[in-house]
Amino acid sequence: MARYEINYLDGNTETILVDRVEEEGTQYTAYLGTNEDHSEIVSHIPVANVRSIHRADAKAVSS
Repeated sequence: MARYEINYLDGNTETILVDRVEEEGTQYTAYLGTNEDHSEIVSHIPVANVRSIHRADAKAVSS
């Protein structure tokens, strides 16, 4: 599972723990599970509200 930081246009931020986030037209969809056929959708985020989404790589931040 990866940690994603979402930065919204209004200045707020949110951190979510999911396996992947994909842009799908007018929204980002966050999924639990790496198998596309058996993943669970846990969130829909409107693209128009998002400034950026950053994925934190566990290997890059561990010491």
